Amino acid sequence: MYRSSLAALRTYCVRARASTLMFNLLPTTKIIGLVAASYGFLLLSFSAFLSPSDAFRGASVVEILLFVLLSVGWRWLWLKLPALNRWIYPDLNGLWVAEIHWVRGSSSGVALATAQITQDFFRFGIDVDAPNSESNTIALVLKKDGETGKPLLHYIYEVREKHTHPGGDNVYRGAASLAFDAHSDRQLSGNYFTSRSTAGRFQFSRVG
Repeated sequence: MYRSSLAALRTYCVRARASTLMFNLLPTTKIIGLVAASYGFLLLSFSAFLSPSDAFRGASVVEILLFVLLSVGWRWLWLKLPALNRWIYPDLNGLWVAEIHWVRGSSSGVALATAQITQDFFRFGIDVDAPNSESNTIALVLKKDGETGKPLLHYIYEVREKHTHPGGDNVYRGAASLAFDAHSDRQLSGNYFTSRSTAGRFQFSRVG
């Protein structure tokens, strides 16, 4: 059951990945319209002083500024306008403490780990470092709940065990569906399952 569910979620993430990163949660049509209107206004205002080559260079500058904003400057904008965390998607960058509540057959327990989230408009990754293993993101989908607007993420990850016997299989995969608690701004949690027929729950708490 876990393997078939894992394969289904992986297919969903891979198919949706190109269209559901943070960039595509933006109201793209409105942004393009605003940029085009602003640039058109500048051209009309300074048309007497601009040659066609100047206008072309101006368009290139606007494109570079937009790229820088979406790659780096967006975090400053999110800090100055916190409402963007609700309107678009929250800034989850940084270090998180992770509690991994696991179940395997009749056994269960809790493992502690750290998670480093790296995020911008074009990429999103979660790297988890636990005492006996480490994992990295393979595919990921960002969403917002259609009813509540709660930020969600579904992702496939690969786990590599740190201590294994020679010749042992130390790599396996898992899938998780996490929800962000926008009220506390510090909690990210949800259920997971793996290709080794284990399951459980992740509880991430933001550090700092």
